[in-house]
Amino acid sequence: MAKKLSPWETQLTSEGAESIEIDAKGLTTREVNSRIKETVAKDQKVMVLNVDGIHGIAVGLRRGEVVIKGNPGNYVSTLNSGAHITIEGDSGNFFGDNTCDGELIVKGNVGYGAGMYSYGGVFLIHGNAMDAAAQMFKGGTLIIKGDVGDEVGLYMVGGDIIIIGNAGNKLGDWMIRGCIYLGGNAKSLGENARYAELTRDDKNKLTSLLEKYGIDADLEKFKKVVPISDRPFYSK
Repeated sequence: MAKKLSPWETQLTSEGAESIEIDAKGLTTREVNSRIKETVAKDQKVMVLNVDGIHGIAVGLRRGEVVIKGNPGNYVSTLNSGAHITIEGDSGNFFGDNTCDGELIVKGNVGYGAGMYSYGGVFLIHGNAMDAAAQMFKGGTLIIKGDVGDEVGLYMVGGDIIIIGNAGNKLGDWMIRGCIYLGGNAKSLGENARYAELTRDDKNKLTSLLEKYGIDADLEKFKKVVPISDRPFYSK
Protein backbone atom coordinates (compact mmCIF):
# COMPACT_ATOMS: atom_id res chain seq x y z
CA MET A 1 0.00 0.00 0.00
CA ALA A 2 1.37 3.42 -0.99
CA LYS A 3 2.10 5.83 1.81
CA LYS A 4 -0.38 8.66 2.22
CA LEU A 5 1.11 11.99 1.22
CA SER A 6 0.32 15.43 2.56
CA PRO A 7 -1.09 17.90 0.00
CA TRP A 8 2.28 19.68 -0.30
CA GLU A 9 4.36 16.52 -0.84
CA THR A 10 5.54 15.12 -4.15
CA GLN A 11 6.86 11.58 -4.19
CA LEU A 12 10.05 10.97 -6.15
CA THR A 13 12.14 7.96 -6.98
CA SER A 14 15.83 8.70 -6.78
CA GLU A 15 18.42 5.98 -7.31
CA GLY A 16 15.90 3.38 -6.21
CA ALA A 17 15.09 5.10 -2.93
CA GLU A 18 11.79 6.73 -2.13
CA SER A 19 12.01 10.42 -1.33
CA ILE A 20 9.66 13.32 -0.76
CA GLU A 21 10.07 16.66 -2.48
CA ILE A 22 9.22 19.87 -0.61
CA ASP A 23 9.03 23.14 -2.54
CA ALA A 24 10.03 25.93 -0.15
CA LYS A 25 9.09 28.76 -2.49
CA GLY A 26 6.77 31.17 -0.73
CA LEU A 27 6.92 29.32 2.60
CA THR A 28 8.03 30.69 5.95
CA THR A 29 10.94 29.13 7.80
CA ARG A 30 8.53 27.58 10.28
CA GLU A 31 6.46 26.02 7.48
CA VAL A 32 9.55 24.56 5.79
CA ASN A 33 10.86 23.06 9.02
CA SER A 34 7.47 21.69 9.99
CA ARG A 35 7.19 19.87 6.68
CA ILE A 36 10.73 18.54 6.88
CA LYS A 37 10.12 17.12 10.37
CA GLU A 38 6.79 15.62 9.36
CA THR A 39 8.40 13.83 6.42
CA VAL A 40 11.44 12.64 8.39
CA ALA A 41 9.08 11.19 10.99
CA LYS A 42 7.74 8.90 8.23
CA ASP A 43 11.28 7.58 7.60
CA GLN A 44 11.32 9.12 4.15
CA LYS A 45 14.19 10.94 2.50
CA VAL A 46 13.51 14.67 2.06
CA MET A 47 14.52 16.84 -0.88
CA VAL A 48 13.95 20.58 -0.35
CA LEU A 49 13.85 22.90 -3.37
CA ASN A 50 13.83 26.69 -3.86
CA VAL A 51 15.63 27.45 -0.60
CA ASP A 52 17.72 30.40 -1.76
CA GLY A 53 18.04 33.00 0.98
CA ILE A 54 15.84 31.15 3.51
CA HIS A 55 17.41 31.23 6.99
CA GLY A 56 17.26 28.59 9.70
CA ILE A 57 15.98 25.58 7.79
CA ALA A 58 16.53 21.90 8.68
CA VAL A 59 17.28 22.76 12.31
CA GLY A 60 17.00 20.58 15.39
CA LEU A 61 16.71 17.25 13.55
CA ARG A 62 17.44 14.03 15.42
CA ARG A 63 17.36 11.65 12.48
CA GLY A 64 16.57 11.35 8.81
CA GLU A 65 18.15 12.20 5.47
CA VAL A 66 17.66 15.65 3.97
CA VAL A 67 18.97 17.04 0.68
CA ILE A 68 18.77 20.82 0.27
CA LYS A 69 19.08 21.99 -3.33
CA GLY A 70 20.23 25.58 -3.72
CA ASN A 71 21.90 28.22 -1.59
CA PRO A 72 20.13 28.61 1.76
CA GLY A 73 20.77 31.51 4.12
CA ASN A 74 22.14 31.62 7.66
CA TYR A 75 21.79 29.15 10.56
CA VAL A 76 21.08 26.15 8.33
CA SER A 77 21.20 22.72 9.99
CA THR A 78 21.90 24.12 13.44
CA LEU A 79 21.25 22.03 16.56
CA ASN A 80 21.55 18.85 14.52
CA SER A 81 21.65 15.73 16.67
CA GLY A 82 21.60 12.80 14.29
CA ALA A 83 20.36 13.66 10.80
CA HIS A 84 22.33 13.32 7.57
CA ILE A 85 21.99 16.65 5.72
CA THR A 86 23.49 17.55 2.34
CA ILE A 87 23.42 21.04 0.85
CA GLU A 88 23.91 20.99 -2.92
CA GLY A 89 25.13 24.56 -3.12
CA ASP A 90 26.59 27.20 -0.82
CA SER A 91 25.50 27.86 2.76
CA GLY A 92 25.35 31.11 4.69
CA ASN A 93 26.74 32.06 8.08
CA PHE A 94 26.69 29.87 11.20
CA PHE A 95 26.13 26.63 9.29
CA GLY A 96 25.67 23.71 11.71
CA ASP A 97 25.92 25.87 14.82
CA ASN A 98 25.62 23.85 18.07
CA THR A 99 25.60 20.45 16.36
CA CYS A 100 25.71 17.37 18.62
CA ASP A 101 25.68 14.44 16.18
CA GLY A 102 24.98 13.44 12.59
CA GLU A 103 26.64 14.30 9.29
CA LEU A 104 26.46 17.67 7.54
CA ILE A 105 27.81 18.07 4.01
CA VAL A 106 28.04 21.23 1.90
CA LYS A 107 28.93 20.80 -1.77
CA GLY A 108 29.95 24.47 -2.07
CA ASN A 109 31.29 27.21 0.20
CA VAL A 110 30.13 28.32 3.65
CA GLY A 111 30.04 31.71 5.33
CA TYR A 112 31.19 32.97 8.71
CA GLY A 113 31.26 30.76 11.82
CA ALA A 114 30.68 27.26 10.43
CA GLY A 115 30.31 24.65 13.18
CA MET A 116 30.52 27.12 16.07
CA TYR A 117 29.90 25.72 19.58
CA SER A 118 29.47 22.17 18.28
CA TYR A 119 29.74 19.12 20.52
CA GLY A 120 29.92 16.34 17.92
CA GLY A 121 29.05 15.14 14.44
CA VAL A 122 30.94 15.34 11.17
CA PHE A 123 31.03 18.43 8.92
CA LEU A 124 32.33 18.15 5.37
CA ILE A 125 32.71 21.37 3.37
CA HIS A 126 33.76 20.81 -0.23
CA GLY A 127 34.59 24.45 -0.86
CA ASN A 128 36.00 27.24 1.30
CA ALA A 129 34.97 28.47 4.73
CA MET A 130 35.12 32.07 5.89
CA ASP A 131 36.41 33.38 9.23
CA ALA A 132 35.59 31.94 12.66
CA ALA A 133 34.94 28.34 11.65
CA ALA A 134 34.75 25.94 14.62
CA GLN A 135 35.17 28.61 17.26
CA MET A 136 34.43 27.21 20.73
CA PHE A 137 34.48 23.75 19.13
CA LYS A 138 33.81 21.17 21.84
CA GLY A 139 33.85 17.97 19.80
CA GLY A 140 33.22 16.44 16.42
CA THR A 141 35.13 16.62 13.14
CA LEU A 142 35.19 19.55 10.72
CA ILE A 143 36.74 18.88 7.30
CA ILE A 144 37.29 21.73 4.82
CA LYS A 145 38.53 20.70 1.39
CA GLY A 146 39.34 24.29 0.42
CA ASP A 147 40.75 27.23 2.34
CA VAL A 148 39.61 28.87 5.58
CA GLY A 149 39.71 32.43 6.88
CA ASP A 150 40.96 33.94 10.11
CA GLU A 151 40.60 32.85 13.75
CA VAL A 152 39.56 29.29 13.00
CA GLY A 153 39.36 27.12 16.13
CA LEU A 154 39.35 30.06 18.57
CA TYR A 155 38.92 28.74 22.15
CA MET A 156 38.33 25.19 20.89
CA VAL A 157 38.28 22.63 23.71
CA GLY A 158 37.95 19.39 21.75
CA GLY A 159 37.41 17.72 18.41
CA ASP A 160 39.38 17.77 15.15
CA ILE A 161 39.59 20.40 12.43
CA ILE A 162 41.03 19.17 9.13
CA ILE A 163 41.93 21.82 6.56
CA ILE A 164 43.08 20.52 3.19
CA GLY A 165 43.98 23.97 1.88
CA ASN A 166 45.36 27.11 3.51
CA ALA A 167 44.34 29.06 6.62
CA GLY A 168 44.31 32.74 7.46
CA ASN A 169 45.57 34.53 10.56
CA LYS A 170 45.46 33.35 14.18
CA LEU A 171 44.77 29.70 13.48
CA GLY A 172 43.95 27.93 16.76
CA ASP A 173 43.94 31.16 18.76
CA TRP A 174 43.73 30.33 22.48
CA MET A 175 42.88 26.70 21.78
CA ILE A 176 42.83 24.55 24.92
CA ARG A 177 42.29 21.00 23.66
CA GLY A 178 41.66 19.27 20.36
CA CYS A 179 43.75 19.16 17.17
CA ILE A 180 43.94 21.09 13.92
CA TYR A 181 45.40 19.32 10.89
CA LEU A 182 46.60 21.64 8.12
CA GLY A 183 47.45 20.46 4.62
CA GLY A 184 48.52 23.88 3.36
CA ASN A 185 49.94 26.91 5.12
CA ALA A 186 48.63 29.35 7.72
CA LYS A 187 49.35 33.06 7.65
CA SER A 188 49.88 32.90 11.40
CA LEU A 189 49.10 30.82 14.47
CA GLY A 190 47.19 32.29 17.37
CA GLU A 191 48.11 32.56 21.02
CA ASN A 192 48.73 29.24 22.79
CA ALA A 193 49.02 27.34 19.50
CA ARG A 194 52.08 25.54 18.12
CA TYR A 195 52.99 23.09 15.40
CA ALA A 196 53.66 19.45 16.23
CA GLU A 197 54.66 16.34 14.31
CA LEU A 198 51.96 13.91 13.27
CA THR A 199 51.93 10.65 15.22
CA ARG A 200 51.05 7.25 13.80
CA ASP A 201 47.57 7.59 15.31
CA ASP A 202 47.17 10.99 13.62
CA LYS A 203 48.12 9.52 10.25
CA ASN A 204 45.78 6.57 10.69
CA LYS A 205 42.92 8.88 11.63
CA LEU A 206 43.52 11.20 8.67
CA THR A 207 43.91 8.29 6.26
CA SER A 208 40.60 6.78 7.41
CA LEU A 209 38.69 10.06 7.06
CA LEU A 210 40.22 11.04 3.72
CA GLU A 211 39.43 7.63 2.26
CA LYS A 212 35.90 7.62 3.66
CA TYR A 213 35.04 10.96 2.06
CA GLY A 214 37.01 10.45 -1.17
CA ILE A 215 39.46 13.29 -0.54
CA ASP A 216 42.73 13.23 -2.47
CA ALA A 217 45.40 14.86 -0.32
CA ASP A 218 49.10 14.31 0.36
CA LEU A 219 49.35 13.12 3.96
CA GLU A 220 53.05 13.99 4.09
CA LYS A 221 52.25 17.70 3.73
CA PHE A 222 50.04 17.86 6.80
CA LYS A 223 51.06 19.67 9.96
CA LYS A 224 49.36 19.42 13.33
CA VAL A 225 48.44 22.43 15.45
CA VAL A 226 48.03 21.77 19.16
CA PRO A 227 47.75 23.91 22.31
CA ILE A 228 50.92 24.90 24.11
CA SER A 229 49.14 24.68 27.48
CA ASP A 230 45.76 23.36 28.56
CA ARG A 231 45.63 26.12 31.21
CA PRO A 232 46.63 29.22 29.24
CA PHE A 233 44.65 31.66 31.36
CA TYR A 234 46.23 30.70 34.69
CA SER A 235 49.52 32.03 35.98
CA LYS A 236 52.24 29.53 36.83
